[in-house]
Amino acid sequence: MKKCPDCGASIPEEASFCPVCASSINQRREPEPPRRYLSRKTVWMAAILLLAALIGAGIYAFNRPKVYEGAGEVFYSDSEGSYQLLTNYTLDRHEPMELLDTAAGAEERYRFPSYLYINYADSGIDATDIFMEKVSSADFEILQPEDSKTPIKWSDPEPMDINQEAALISLVDFTRESKTPAQLVWTLHMDNGDTVKLSMDLAITPTTIYDYNSENADLSDTAALQALMERAAEEAGERDTINIYLPPVTYTEQLVVPDHAFNLIGSEEDGKRTTFTEGIRMGVPGKGYWISYFTGIDFRGDGNGIGLSTAGRAWAKECRFYNWKTAVLGYGSVWTNVTDCVFEDNGIGFHFNARDSAYVASDTHFTGNEFTGNDTAVFLEAVPTDVKMDFGQCVFTDNGADIDNPDQQPIDITQAIFQ
Repeated sequence: MKKCPDCGASIPEEASFCPVCASSINQRREPEPPRRYLSRKTVWMAAILLLAALIGAGIYAFNRPKVYEGAGEVFYSDSEGSYQLLTNYTLDRHEPMELLDTAAGAEERYRFPSYLYINYADSGIDATDIFMEKVSSADFEILQPEDSKTPIKWSDPEPMDINQEAALISLVDFTRESKTPAQLVWTLHMDNGDTVKLSMDLAITPTTIYDYNSENADLSDTAALQALMERAAEEAGERDTINIYLPPVTYTEQLVVPDHAFNLIGSEEDGKRTTFTEGIRMGVPGKGYWISYFTGIDFRGDGNGIGLSTAGRAWAKECRFYNWKTAVLGYGSVWTNVTDCVFEDNGIGFHFNARDSAYVASDTHFTGNEFTGNDTAVFLEAVPTDVKMDFGQCVFTDNGADIDNPDQQPIDITQAIFQ
């Protein structure tokens, strides 16, 4: 006997309901839907499709266009090799530069080149030719503050003679009014869709400008001028600009330029010009980027000595050199420019004899000069870079030799006049 779960009455074991309360003894179950099983073929098809999708995603991820970015340098690899791309403004193709911190003084305009070098990553050997075949286009731009009074300008990137080792070059122009920080950005678009971005930061610091003239300094003779320059070199910061406006007097002793960059500006009054009869000498500078400018000055010799000798960067503009053994000599490790000058009755007019230089050429122009009656007008014994020197608008008259070029320096004389 068993008991009814509802009323507790005793009922037979085989009863399906209680004879007392008529309750059902059997508990009902909700019917379950029949189970369905995937066929073996369907499972295999699903697995194959999943595997194909994973392989396709992997292939796409591996082959999709990539973006390579770096500051100063970036490394790029493809099936043919690995390459180092770097940017700077020097002649060292292995020196990446993340920041150019430069100064701006009183010059109306400043310029420097932005170089793009390409090397094999493992050997450092020039890889320009093979890599540039993979490049569909190259861009250069400068990201800079929008409120700059004189925005920084740049040229389209291209190969240039000023540095034939660089794959591409852009010339960057700025003034002391150009606002920074700014960023120089090279962008290379590769044939396979990849993009390479290479950047260098630029900071321009306006320097203090010191102006000296006869009203605030003693410029009466060489000794006074020498003393002023030595004092100014000690007091000024290394990037400060020192301008000395010289009166139309004759300085009869050699002037030695102290270890700083100076701008000496001559003058003319009643037919008299600022004149040096024993020349000016510059030694090796403490800072390789210093450039001293000499403008509107006469150098009159006695057939001996050197009018302007320099082992530092120098630029003579609108000067006149008469009767020197050598009128202008650039030697050591230096870059020297002469433009719009007169060279007359000298043994050698302009003598370039600089064997090595760690610094880039200041400028390619040697234009507008007049060479008359010199034994040798231009003697290019040794030039530290293979930049093409432009002698456009130069006039060569009655010289023993117009241009002596044993160093086989590239020169442009297409616009020069020989008579």
